[in-house]
Amino acid sequence: MISPIKQYEILNQHLVDLIPKFKFSAAINLKLERIERLLALLDNPHRKYPTIHIGGTSGKGSTATMTAAILTAAGYKTGLHTSPHLQILNERHRIDGTIAPTSDLLRLLEEMLPLIEQVGQELPDFGKPSYFEVQFALSCCCFAEQKVDVAVVEVGLGGSLDSTNVLPARVAVVTSVGLDHTEILGDTLAEIAQNKAGIIKPNQTVITGATEPEAYDVIARRARRMENPLWTLGAEIDFEETSDDSVNFYVNGRTYFGIEMGMVGSFQVLNGALAVAAAQAFDAELSEHAVLEGLRNVRFAGRMEVVQTAPTVILDGAHNPDKMRAAAESLAYTSSRVIGIIGMKLGKDVRETLIYALPHLDEVIVTEFKLQGLWEAVSAETLAATVQELTPNLPVTIEPDVTAAIKHALAIANPADMIWLTGSLYLVGNARQYWYPNEQLITEAELPTAFTATVDNSQG
Repeated sequence: MISPIKQYEILNQHLVDLIPKFKFSAAINLKLERIERLLALLDNPHRKYPTIHIGGTSGKGSTATMTAAILTAAGYKTGLHTSPHLQILNERHRIDGTIAPTSDLLRLLEEMLPLIEQVGQELPDFGKPSYFEVQFALSCCCFAEQKVDVAVVEVGLGGSLDSTNVLPARVAVVTSVGLDHTEILGDTLAEIAQNKAGIIKPNQTVITGATEPEAYDVIARRARRMENPLWTLGAEIDFEETSDDSVNFYVNGRTYFGIEMGMVGSFQVLNGALAVAAAQAFDAELSEHAVLEGLRNVRFAGRMEVVQTAPTVILDGAHNPDKMRAAAESLAYTSSRVIGIIGMKLGKDVRETLIYALPHLDEVIVTEFKLQGLWEAVSAETLAATVQELTPNLPVTIEPDVTAAIKHALAIANPADMIWLTGSLYLVGNARQYWYPNEQLITEAELPTAFTATVDNSQG
């Protein structure tokens, strides 16, 4: 019998072989023809269960995870597809919070491989389905095979031409609109909103946390054109943080009192409000107990995740100005000395992102993630130069190796200090292996408890 580790190596290699030798290209990667044909050959598994489709610049992964947790707590067998994965690709495919076993994914993929080749032959102008498209198709097949009651699906990039936009979703959520991926989606909030609002289709409830007029107007027009109801943060959706650290959520005439948030960070309350709205839009009889249990127990790895104490180490994948501002606000009141470990993806707005992080740091270590695939890291030297330009008096250490950067931070930290690793989800994925080795996660995914009901995503 092949070991889980060997199975994972085979699975990963099959998927890596789908990554083209050139870098990401919107003209090539953002096409729906390939995924539509592949899913048709698979008997359209994505149409065999209702879906909730969640996009947006920031917060879509957290909102999707919280929505799924609430629905699981409500008794629904709930699929969850998110991207990217932090450590092992199984993370993209969950049912009731549990990641898919490698053995299941490998079996499904090997059944799919001839169809992937067939699509490439039938559509020579578009080529074979991409790495991301096949990952999404795997989730669709997995959820159909497991007969989920509902699936929550996070958009990969943009909206209109993202491969997930083949879904006939019952609920569409646009969490926020900000200036990210501008080289692909456009240079203005209106252009980016137009792309993200592309997930809005007829016969849906539309939910948005985008309140900037330039973005909101685009989303509202699209919802009106589809004759869909629109629930907006600050109108149909609101929340109130209470003195006992719980939250009251107000959604379209209903109130959920005294909800405790399992996810750390003040910005997660906003995401929680959108998640409650999405779950209520799916189930008008949603119970307060389901919201209470779902949001109290859910975790999302790599989002303000505390992986150790004394010193406290927080991993957070904030990778654009909006995300970094929100994450930094959560650290604004700490009295601890804060050591930052920062690495970023090439193409991000490094300067505007760092502006929000650096004022909260007493020392910074710059590093580079390693990733097999489409994306590259900003060099540690380039990051160091930007840090020194923005904050000339902030001590900077260059350590390109992520593990070495972590060890250096731990060596110089006192027990009362905080180490904040941020700047990229890919960096967080590299770093998290220091505390949770990939081999451990792969092995645990094969345990008999896999695909059993749980809303705890802490192993994520």
